[in-house]
Amino acid sequence: MDLLCCETTETECRAYADPALLGDDRVLQNLLQTEERYAPSSSYFECVQRDISPLMRKIVAEWMLELN
Repeated sequence: MDLLCCETTETECRAYADPALLGDDRVLQNLLQTEERYAPSSSYFECVQRDISPLMRKIVAEWMLELN
């Protein structure tokens, strides 16, 4: 699945270069492997959270963006 965001903002918000992540390649590799192991399946909302509809998720996502 490809994601595309066409929004533009006045300022670009970037995180600082973390020496703990960038100083040792093993740290980043470990994080990437862990991410693959614990990523939710694509059918998570169809099998696990059947009581939450796509509209409900949309409302919560929009609300969270407003809080930011």
